[in-house]
Amino acid sequence: MKKNVIILILLAVIVFGGILGYQFISKERQKVDKILEVAWNKVPTVREIEVSFWEAANAIFYYTTDPSAVSLKQYQKEVREIDKFMTKYKALIDTEEEKRIAVKLEKLWKDSITEAEGLIKLRQNMIDITKKAWDSVHEADDIIDYKIQPTFIEGIPDLIEKEKFVREIEVSIWEAINATNFYLYSHSDDARREFPLQLEDVNKYWEMYKKLDITATEKPYIKEFEDLWQHSVELMKECNTLADELKEKKLSFWKSVLIVDDVFDFEIQEYMKKRREKKTRL
Repeated sequence: MKKNVIILILLAVIVFGGILGYQFISKERQKVDKILEVAWNKVPTVREIEVSFWEAANAIFYYTTDPSAVSLKQYQKEVREIDKFMTKYKALIDTEEEKRIAVKLEKLWKDSITEAEGLIKLRQNMIDITKKAWDSVHEADDIIDYKIQPTFIEGIPDLIEKEKFVREIEVSIWEAINATNFYLYSHSDDARREFPLQLEDVNKYWEMYKKLDITATEKPYIKEFEDLWQHSVELMKECNTLADELKEKKLSFWKSVLIVDDVFDFEIQEYMKKRREKKTRL
């Protein structure tokens, strides 16, 4: 009888222990399932952030090449999307390690935004300066067309040479502004080298023209052209300087974009992958 009681007590202990063990395992399993659920919810959220990040970067590169309201609006839309999904992602983070990665990502992203905003302002400044340069060159060309050339009448001294030199000056003026515009859009080294060559040609033929027998009718327009042309040159040089700056800052932005993308690929996604694998084995 006593032996049976002991056996019953042992069985009760085993059963009770089994129940407790089952409840413990069940709770742990629920914890693991919850962690896995959160982890899987992070995947599409992080993907949305990364995709919007690349779309924002692409919109910036497009805008710096061909500034348009469409690309600017696209960039602004993607920034809002990133902010929205970044907030959602941070709410899902439940470890200090991942918080550290998220802080790093957010800082790099904010630095990238600062660079992007700088590129937008720089490109808008280039638009303003380019228009001023274009208008100034037109005005300089008008002085030749409507003031200097009308003085070239039959019988004046050096008529043939004057027409030849002024024609060369006009061609070089337009080649200079075209080289400037092409460099703004293409960053072509050939265009950058061509610009000073055309300035040299303008100066060369202008000096040759002034050495001819200038009439009293022509003289007032010479100074007018020289002043306006000098202003045009200064504006075109500023355009080229801004284009150089844009080229360097676009490269810097590109490097920043790649650094942010590495955080997605080699830190966030790798961390989530390892954590899922670890919890799945439990």
